[in-house]
Amino acid sequence: MTDTRHQSLFFVSLPELQKLCATTVTLSSQIPETETRSTQIMICRQLLFLHRDILSAPVIGTLNQISVVMAIPFYKSGICQAYIEKQGATVSAEGCHSS
Repeated sequence: MTDTRHQSLFFVSLPELQKLCATTVTLSSQIPETETRSTQIMICRQLLFLHRDILSAPVIGTLNQISVVMAIPFYKSGICQAYIEKQGATVSAEGCHSS
């Protein structure tokens, strides 16, 4: 029996690094310890699915932080921060204030 697999090739243009910013989302300390990991994964996935302009991933070695990368104009729109605050988390973004 032969197993044929098709390979795909995608071409994308990469954004300029100077136009991106990285943030760290910290989950609320009020979340029960047993739910922290699932909440981290849920928020991370929701950010990816809700906003195509965002990259998000759990911070390795933590259960309560998520790294988020986005374009500076999207950060300045406040959409991401509003969602994160609605989830009871906080955003720290030292490098997102330049234009």
